Amino acid sequence: MEKTIEPVNFSASPELIAQVETIFDKLVKFNDRIVSADIYLKALSETPQGLKKVDVRIFLPGRDIFVEQEADSFVSAAQQAFDRLKLLLIKEKEKMKR
Repeated sequence: MEKTIEPVNFSASPELIAQVETIFDKLVKFNDRIVSADIYLKALSETPQGLKKVDVRIFLPGRDIFVEQEADSFVSAAQQAFDRLKLLLIKEKEKMKR
């Protein structure tokens, strides 16, 4: 699976990119038809809490799955997005079997 991780309007550390990449590497276990994934990291400066947002678009043959998640840190938001994607990918794989 090809992954593109892109920080939006800030410079991400190599450690952060590596952590996010490690989280999303596991998605292939749940659906082996994933073509690629686009992951966007956004710092929400307009919120008083300074929340972090992770947007993920998974490309499957004939379909895309999009998830966005906000949390106090990028790693936490990425993990929450992974958990939601895991369920959606399992559901999509079961649909394809029918």
